[in-house]
Amino acid sequence: MAETKNTQKKKISFSAFAAILAVMALAIAIVLNLLASRLDVVWDMTPSKMYELSDTTRNYLKELDAQGKKVDLYFLLDMDTLSTDIPSMALYHALEEYSEYDCINLIDFDPDSDPELTAKLQENGYTLNKGDMVFSCEGRTKHVRGLGMYQSEYSTDENGNTVQEAAYFRGENVISGAIDAVVSGRDTVIYFLTGHGEKVLEKDYTTLRRNLSDRNYRTDELNLALSDSVPENAAIVVLAAPQSDLSNDELRKLNEYLDEGGNVCFWMSPNEAAVQYTNIESVLRDFALGMDYDKVAETDSSLHINGDPYTFRCSVVQAESEELDLTSGVADFIDAGIIPFMSSTRSFYRNLSVQEAGITTASLLQTRSSGTDALGNATATAVGEAYGGTDPKAEDIEGEVLDLAMVSTSTMRNNAKIMVMGNAEFIDDSNVSQDYMIIPVNLMLSTISWMYDSDLDMDMGIAAKESTYDSFVLNSENAANTTNIVFTAVPFGVALIGLIVWLRRRYS
Repeated sequence: MAETKNTQKKKISFSAFAAILAVMALAIAIVLNLLASRLDVVWDMTPSKMYELSDTTRNYLKELDAQGKKVDLYFLLDMDTLSTDIPSMALYHALEEYSEYDCINLIDFDPDSDPELTAKLQENGYTLNKGDMVFSCEGRTKHVRGLGMYQSEYSTDENGNTVQEAAYFRGENVISGAIDAVVSGRDTVIYFLTGHGEKVLEKDYTTLRRNLSDRNYRTDELNLALSDSVPENAAIVVLAAPQSDLSNDELRKLNEYLDEGGNVCFWMSPNEAAVQYTNIESVLRDFALGMDYDKVAETDSSLHINGDPYTFRCSVVQAESEELDLTSGVADFIDAGIIPFMSSTRSFYRNLSVQEAGITTASLLQTRSSGTDALGNATATAVGEAYGGTDPKAEDIEGEVLDLAMVSTSTMRNNAKIMVMGNAEFIDDSNVSQDYMIIPVNLMLSTISWMYDSDLDMDMGIAAKESTYDSFVLNSENAANTTNIVFTAVPFGVALIGLIVWLRRRYS
């Protein structure tokens, strides 16, 4: 009898102990869950550590803390809103971790709810959208577009549908690079040459300056005749509608810049004066390009604006190689039915006398083809009317497709890049917003990015982090039902069996 009572006591004690352990486990789980929720604790189990800053960034931020640096990071979106957007979790947790360092003052706000702060930030010349960021340190600012936080790779399936193959979070590299840029004072400058009767940056290109500022380029003027060389911070040098040629000394300085892998844009509007651009042509010749002294007119009235044969439809040229694929950036505009135009432009050509290896040229814009001749060469109704220059015997260029914009790069000169455009007015304040100039303007912006990507100037060497997910494919309804049983019914069955065993032991 005593043995039976002892056995019952043991069972009661065991049951009580098991119940206490269960309650304690449940209590601990609840407390941990509440703490994790309150403290926003994240266990990053992703292969690429999507939700953690890299050691590179952490060490850099620690250095800034030690130096007493302060960076205001204005984020044009409420963090609470961002926290509910699942695809943006990597950005959300990155910003949260940045804000833990003394050097970073994260200021998140809804631009619609705080128009005064938005207007203040726009005083820097930025066009701001929700999700953008503005970094400020010691009077220096940098704008980063929210769309630049992620990048995707796409492919086309057998049905012609566009499929996303991979998605990457590159925000840490961009944000850390922007912080370093405003702390160090590094600038990415596009210089517009002066001294040759060019168009004036502050008078003619205010909209362009704002667009370039949005892309983290600063713009400035440069009189090369008064400078020892092209400044080291020059990303691109632009010559916009010069009325006279470069001097020999300026040519030397420009060539030295190109030898170091520089980038130069020649926007060569037609000039009726008897001017020979000998030194400019020598630069183009080194890149297998040539320039015509003409003004292109379209003789087919259906292809030009009524009464103006010098403003006409043109064609965007498909790239012959991925290296010079600059026109794909305007494909969406063409698909939307926007027709490219050019106005008051001269023409260019490939200089076939230059056969040096390492030079690659491509056309961006051409006059429209009207068919082919007996030899299979493309023909056109546009004419390059002789215009300006010093050749008294110059003749019109007829019957052939004319190049209106071209690019060239040379591996022999550290991948220096040249761009020529037959008009400098297409992107000035009078024309940049015109519907018929949408494609040339965006093609020019794509070319600037090709020449010098401003994001690379903020590169901290932090690899983009791929969004990876474990997945499996169910090929039939039976497979789906089996999966449901494995992941739903089986755990429930195990729990039920455990409950029955416990009850049997409890009341046995």
